[in-house]
Formats: sequence, C-alpha cells, structure tokens
Amino acid sequence: MNKYLKLALIFVFGLTLIGITMISCTKDESPSYDVVLREYPVQYRADLDSIDKYLNTHYISSVDADFNITFAKIPVGGTQLSIRSQLTYPLQSINVQNDEHGVNYKIYYLKLSEGTNESTTAVDSVYVSYKGNLLTDAQFDYSETPVWFQLESVVAGWGEIVPLFKTGTYSTAPGPNPSTFSNFGAGVMFLPSGLAYYNQMPSALIPSYSPLIFSFKLKSQKSRDHDRDGILSKYEVNPTVSNQKPKDYDSDGDGKPNYLDIDDDGDNFMTKVENKRPNILINNVLTPNGYFPFNGAAVDNPLTPNIDERQGVPRKFTGPINPANNLPTSLPADYTDPTRLRRYLDPTSYPPFE
Repeated sequence: MNKYLKLALIFVFGLTLIGITMISCTKDESPSYDVVLREYPVQYRADLDSIDKYLNTHYISSVDADFNITFAKIPVGGTQLSIRSQLTYPLQSINVQNDEHGVNYKIYYLKLSEGTNESTTAVDSVYVSYKGNLLTDAQFDYSETPVWFQLESVVAGWGEIVPLFKTGTYSTAPGPNPSTFSNFGAGVMFLPSGLAYYNQMPSALIPSYSPLIFSFKLKSQKSRDHDRDGILSKYEVNPTVSNQKPKDYDSDGDGKPNYLDIDDDGDNFMTKVENKRPNILINNVLTPNGYFPFNGAAVDNPLTPNIDERQGVPRKFTGPINPANNLPTSLPADYTDPTRLRRYLDPTSYPPFE
C-alpha cells in the first residue's frame, strides 16, 4: 500500500510541476503592458513635447548612398543644424484625426527619397527595410534585408506615413543577391506612442508609452483585395470624396467598410458576382452599367422583386412609383434606353446571358 501511495504522490507532484511550468511559459509569452491606462490627450501632449525636444537637440550625422540615416545629439557649443533647422531633408508633418483617442495627432517625418514607381495605401502590403529607435537613440529593431508587412498589422503610424512614398525598381542578376533595388522611397517617421504601441511593451526594449523613430526604405508593394470581390481594396472608396481612406467608405451603411464587405450595396448578391458582368447587351452592343449599382445602397424595385441579378438584370431601383400606372416615374440613367427598360420591366421576354 505504501508503495502505491508513494507512486501516487510522485505522480501528483509531477503533474503539479508540469502545471507550474505551463503557467510560467504562458505568462512569459503574453505581451506586457502598463496596467494603468493613461488618457490619450494627456499622453499625446507629453509625447509631442518629447519629440519636439528631440528634433531641436539632435542633428543628422550621416546619410549614405543607400539612405541609411543616423542621428546624434548636438554637443554643448556645437554648431550643427538640428533636424528641425536643416534644409537638406526638410522636416515635414501631417495631422491625423483619431476620434477613438480624441486626439488630432501631428506626425513629423523626413523624406530622404520619394521613390519613382508605385504608390501604396494603408490597406496594402509593403516590402521594406527598416530600423526602429527610441528617443534615447537606443535601437530596438532592425532589418536591412527587406521583409513583407501588411500595413494594417503594424503600428498605426506606418499606415499614415509609408503611403506618402513610392516604391523603387529592381533588376535581377545571378548570384546570392539576385535583386538590386534602386530609386525606392526612403524616409523617417517620428511617432507619438498613441500611433505606436502606447501602453503595450512588445519587447523588453520598448517601454510603455514610448514615442518611436522608424527609418524605412520602401522597396516594393502589393495591392490587396480583402473581400475578394475583384476590386482592389485601395479603390473601394467614394470617388467624389477627395483622399478618402477605404476604412471610411461604407456605401450601404451596414457597419462594414466596402473593402471588407462582400455585398457592397446590401442587395444580397455578392459584389464579385455583380462585378463579373458590368455590361449589358443591347442591340448586340455591350453597354456599361448592367447592374445598378454594385457599390452603392439602393432599395428593391417593387415591380420586379425577384429578378435574378446574376442573369444580368438589376433588381434595384431608386426612383418613385407612379400609382396611376404602377410604373416608375423616373429611372436611373442606366434604364433610359427603351430596350433596356423593356428588359427591366419584363425580363422573361429576353433570354438570359450565357
């Protein structure tokens, strides 16, 4: 009996050790953060003050031919021009309103090279070399070999600054480094913590509430189609709104921006299906706007509630109905053609598209 009791105790003790080990590993792997969440506007004022001081007390000590840049503190009595005062790479800034934080962020940046090829957006993927520093000049991250990032998966400031630059061109050659990039965009961004990691500590090298400096080189980019509807996410914006961001365009008001919405106009037909047949055949001529519209909200037409939009006939109508004859009093521009109107009112008289 004693032998079995000892074995049982050993077994229980072993399970306890395993449990402690698992808990310890889980805790170590969890991201660290400051438990006391500071108010964003208060922290932003402190961050901006720290960044301003850095820009006034540091200078650009070197920029090499590959746009690797270093900063150094101006010594007492030094005559070096500060980052803010020098004109070789003029200090620029943009303002970014963040309603969730209640802050209109100011982001300073340097444009070492604009780039000559493709533009990118905050919903695309980028191929970049980069370096990250604190305002103490301590380096916390570095990758001279380019890596792919989805701009939405990195700190928010990247999605604001990187799209201000363009990619470069590359040539291939035999050998261990077959791709050579040139004419790429290169710059530096000075991010307040609210557009960086804020109260999180992604590593022991980055304290909570740290403003960050990132220098980067934009080598290439890939445009993404998040909802796989055949329309690149960067184009899912309202063309009548200047500089609109995809995250701000929700044409059917369902709470999903169009670039994440598989049915942009809320008509229960997927945009990718509507998008495959944007034209309609009239008198053997393909005429634009066979659907009305696949990227905007509208109401069902009470005359033809069951028209199958996949056959090339829209089931949406935005005009009022005349009660005298139960016909539309006005039609969208795409239905002013008599042939198309007949097709619209009586789709059974026309064979479906192949």
